[in-house]
Amino acid sequence: MTQPFPPKPRAGSGKHPHRSAQRPARTPEQEDERRGLAYALVAHAAIAAVMLVGFLTTSPSNPNPVQIELWAEGDTLAAAEPEDQPDTPEQSQPQEQPPEPRPEPEPQPAPQPEPQPQPEPPPAPKPPQAEPPPPPEVDPDIALEKAREEKRKREEEERRIAEQKAAAEKAAAEKAAAEKAAAEKAAAEKAAAQKAAAEKAAAEKAAAEKAAAEKAAAEKAAAEKKAAEKAAAEKAAAEKAAAEKAAAEKAAAAKAAAEKKAAAEKAAAEKAAAEKAAAEKAAAAKKAAAEKKAKEEQAKRDAIRAAMRGDALGAAGISGGTADRNQSGGGGTDSGYAALVRKCIRDGVVYPTPPRSGGNPTVQYRANLDSSGHVTGVRILRSSGIPAFDRAVESGIRGCNPFPKPPTGKYPSYVDGNYLMYDQ
Repeated sequence: MTQPFPPKPRAGSGKHPHRSAQRPARTPEQEDERRGLAYALVAHAAIAAVMLVGFLTTSPSNPNPVQIELWAEGDTLAAAEPEDQPDTPEQSQPQEQPPEPRPEPEPQPAPQPEPQPQPEPPPAPKPPQAEPPPPPEVDPDIALEKAREEKRKREEEERRIAEQKAAAEKAAAEKAAAEKAAAEKAAAEKAAAQKAAAEKAAAEKAAAEKAAAEKAAAEKAAAEKKAAEKAAAEKAAAEKAAAEKAAAEKAAAAKAAAEKKAAAEKAAAEKAAAEKAAAEKAAAAKKAAAEKKAKEEQAKRDAIRAAMRGDALGAAGISGGTADRNQSGGGGTDSGYAALVRKCIRDGVVYPTPPRSGGNPTVQYRANLDSSGHVTGVRILRSSGIPAFDRAVESGIRGCNPFPKPPTGKYPSYVDGNYLMYDQ
């Protein structure tokens, strides 16, 4: 079935033809229903037209005048049939002039779509009537029988016409119903085919979408797995790099700490050496001044000082007024006094003594004392080679304050000695 052409926009409507496309398109089922409705309307219009024509062409309900033939005994000829019966007192029924008889309608053919009703022809003019002769006398029974026969024929003709009309209407209705049923069946079959095609297309589309979704899900899962593995590898690499970096930083920090400690020890040693040199220089200047002063005073009191010096050295057992022979903090030849000096210095020496692996580091020192035995200055005459050990010994000497009193009861101006790291 071909699709109807879309209606063209009316002129002067003021609407653009493309705007009609905005209205929703009708489905094939709606188009079929519209065509079926149009066919039904046309069939009903045809039936109505046929009925109207039948009503217009049929004879009126008033019966035609009855013509009666009367037969009389004898050989008298019957007069001609009068066209009009005048009113006479001898007639049993008054009769009127019958109109000109119309031709009986032909049987109507099957109704065609949209027949046009034929206009009713105008009645023929009545011819001039001549004065009829008086009707002959007729037998009333014969006239009545003839009237009954004509009435029966007329009723049969009307029934036949009504049956033909009803048959035509029934045929038209059956044809219209058959065409409508065929149109509805075709529309239903077309709709079913379109529905099946739409369902098939929808099923294929759903299957394609499902396959695409499954493929996308698989690709997404693979990508996520790959990303997780990559992230795990990157995390492991980052942790390894962080561990290596931490180890390197720790080693660098340890190395920097060791270097800093060594630099600090070196700076401290250099500072101690500078302080020592300054102290020695000051002590030398002081000593030179003191010696010069002593020499000046000695010149004046030479005799008295010589006697007093000889008596003091003889009492202490120290030759030349020095303690050159004192070892390990000893004083003179008295080993007991040397032990006391060593013990006093050892209590102030704070140094972690390592295990002995060879020689015995020794610090040679000179401690300047006042008359009460208090240390007024310390000088390292010879280093042990270990700056930290030298500083610890110097601190121990300064901590031994005052020095143990010598057996003679008098303190010399200074005491020279050696301090050993390990006891012999």
